[in-house]
Amino acid sequence: MLKHLHRMGVTVMALVLCTMILLQGTAWAANDLYDENTAYILNPPTLPEEPKTAHEFINILMLGVDYGVPTSGRGKEDIKNCHTDSVILIAVDVTDNRVNIISIPRDTLTYVPGVYGVYKLNAAINCAESFKEGIKTTEATVSWLLGGIRPDYYVLITPTIVQKIGDVIGGLDIDVEMSYTGNSGRRYERGLQHLDGVGIMDYARARKNATRNNDDWGRTSRQRQVLTALFGKVQNDPNIAYDVLDTLVENFDKSFFSDMSVATLMDMMPVVDSLADGTIRNYVMDGELTMAMLYFNSNFFDQAKRQEIIREVYGVEIPQQRLNSKAYLNYLFKYGFTAVKAIRVATQVIDWAQQAGYQGKELQAALTARQEAIAALSTITDKVESNAVLVVDRKTSALKQAIAALRKASGHPENISWRIVRDDVFNEDPYINQYYEIDWS
Repeated sequence: MLKHLHRMGVTVMALVLCTMILLQGTAWAANDLYDENTAYILNPPTLPEEPKTAHEFINILMLGVDYGVPTSGRGKEDIKNCHTDSVILIAVDVTDNRVNIISIPRDTLTYVPGVYGVYKLNAAINCAESFKEGIKTTEATVSWLLGGIRPDYYVLITPTIVQKIGDVIGGLDIDVEMSYTGNSGRRYERGLQHLDGVGIMDYARARKNATRNNDDWGRTSRQRQVLTALFGKVQNDPNIAYDVLDTLVENFDKSFFSDMSVATLMDMMPVVDSLADGTIRNYVMDGELTMAMLYFNSNFFDQAKRQEIIREVYGVEIPQQRLNSKAYLNYLFKYGFTAVKAIRVATQVIDWAQQAGYQGKELQAALTARQEAIAALSTITDKVESNAVLVVDRKTSALKQAIAALRKASGHPENISWRIVRDDVFNEDPYINQYYEIDWS
């Protein structure tokens, strides 16, 4: 049942906008070029060890995608062209009889464990060759953002099931925070309203059409409001959960996806019942919501608040993240990505020369220049010290010169380009982002 809650919760998550993502370019796997101190843009982060908590938790990752149509052929195996525009972790504290709802804004700029590049959280699902692998990639990204806390299960829904679930539960009484026109075309007035399935979906999806708090934080706040109302309704009438379960089972692997079996769901029913008299606490991993890298509407965690939430929910201490500030990402966009591309282009030329059997002094000079460029880029911190920036610029120029000499001496036949494609649209350059042509809206 706990699952239902979550599923129901996820239900509340159906959101907007469908985008395309194509797998392109070479996979730049971590190797002996990089160590643990190398910048994440070159060497993607790995998951830290999961912190040990004194209480017993069931962590359920609820994902709401913006589109869901089963497809075949090239692309996602089950759902093509989708983003997880709603990301909520339900942390059920079984020891203390408490439910914690943690929202993570979809616009959070992040790295994806095992994938090179920089992404928004809602595109982590696209960093894989199949839909279900993408869900695992999203789980890993969320875990990294939360300092190693692992989801035990995931629940993912599409907009098509939101209306069905809302109608099955008989709707929800919601104190609508604004007067607005929903995506369905319906008009809603501010104040206490009884929302049916369409109404629930409209309210949970409202963002650009919202007349109040029309940003990512506002939308996640409304989603948590719906989740809380849903949880309360199930508490008052636990039998509702069985009706929801029937609906979910009917739509399994169509518009509802989970790694929980029906048997597991049934086994968890007593857990939800035991939480009937428990408390519900709401959190959001917010911080600075701003434009970064010229035009990406982005969320950067308030690191102290992030630590405080994990401390309050799980009772553990986690370190602050590194290399994920607005200043750092703006540095990458303006200058750093140029160094990233130079290092990767250089690696291709060096690999060619080595495979061709070239042993001249130019090869060793190129190897040294590459390592110095990697080391220099890895000295840039979230504060982006100007002296370090100048060193990266010098080392990048030296690397390009060394590669030019190596190409001439070794007879490297292929044309190369140091320029980022399409005037610094970094996410479309396969030397920078492993998966690109992503619509970041």
